[in-house]
Amino acid sequence: MEERVLLIAIRESGENERKSFLKEAEIRSLISTLGLNIVYTAHITLKDIRSSTLIGKGQVEAIAEAVRAFEPDEAIIDTSITPRQEKNLEDALGIPVSDREAVILSIFFQNARSREARLQIEKAEAEYLRPRLADREAKLSQQRGGVRGAKGEGERRIELERRMIDTRIHQLERAIKASEDVRKTQRSSRERSGLFTFALVGYTNAGKSTILNALTGAETIAEDKLFATLDTTTRSMKLPSGQKVLLSDTVGFISELPAGLVKAFSSTLEEALSAEALIIVADASHPDAVGCLRETEKTLEELGAGDKARILVINKTDNIYDDISYAALKASPYIIVETCMKEGKGIQNLKEAMETVTDEAFQDIIISSPCSTSLISQLYHDGTVNGIEYGDGEVTIKARLRKELIRKYMNSSQEGT
Repeated sequence: MEERVLLIAIRESGENERKSFLKEAEIRSLISTLGLNIVYTAHITLKDIRSSTLIGKGQVEAIAEAVRAFEPDEAIIDTSITPRQEKNLEDALGIPVSDREAVILSIFFQNARSREARLQIEKAEAEYLRPRLADREAKLSQQRGGVRGAKGEGERRIELERRMIDTRIHQLERAIKASEDVRKTQRSSRERSGLFTFALVGYTNAGKSTILNALTGAETIAEDKLFATLDTTTRSMKLPSGQKVLLSDTVGFISELPAGLVKAFSSTLEEALSAEALIIVADASHPDAVGCLRETEKTLEELGAGDKARILVINKTDNIYDDISYAALKASPYIIVETCMKEGKGIQNLKEAMETVTDEAFQDIIISSPCSTSLISQLYHDGTVNGIEYGDGEVTIKARLRKELIRKYMNSSQEGT
């Protein structure tokens, strides 16, 4: 049976209508991703913040009346609230109350597929629940359904007793550290390969995984829902010149992404930090496409990835929301590529844009040298070999190498371009 939800949409004092509309549309999309049914929306203007319940006494009473009239299974408030505020609201309304962070946590748990992602989610969830355990252990451990239910299902149910949760967090930290070590080893191996690296980044559901699949032939899950991808996938691909590069997909961003989740997925987000160039994917069909791009840029700055070369992919151009946002995206100070994955348009242009970026780091050379299998093998390791011609005791090799490696071959090189 579908869970019935009462949504408490929070509007900051002085907030304009458009921003309020977009915020509410986003939380509705998040709730829909969980498969919950919103039966009533209470619109609350936040004038004075109450430490006990966040919102005013009269506003709480009005919501309580709506609860009695619509009989929802739980209430969801579109902001972050303290454990005390959550408990007081539950006491006043008589139903479970979840905040925005709990909703996003539940979506992450719902979509986590790999062991590493599940460990990260469980740790973030445990840290979220810990301050909420006082006087509520039995209540939380028995809840099912909706946002709360997503937290307690299956073999990964967290022991809510305070004396055990810290031990569990410690265990999770050790397991995550082991996974991070494996990821670092893989990253070091990729770095030693000399291949140029790109990372796909952007707002959730912008189409990053679909683009990864189209570019590399990967078969990662690409669904039209929020946070469908939580695991980093790295695949190799060839650019039009034949140069091989690596492309990584990353977890999507969202406004007010809980700090606990940013911390939990720090190792995953390191792919964006370690990549040499970023491909930002913007959804032209989103009602706040420019705002989503700004949120992505803000998150990248916070992660320390603000100085990397960037390509902006304006995706879903078959369904542009409005011309003003579209024009603003096209005016961004990046290499611009327009795509429509539904119609298969723009992939070749994106490959060419990626090659433009790599041209800054690579150079084509021609090396003539006495026949040497070790030289050829080394060139294959260091770069891309585009042609080999054998002469009388001599071999001529056309290759594409990183500029900093050119000097290594200068002694044997007779001609460079």
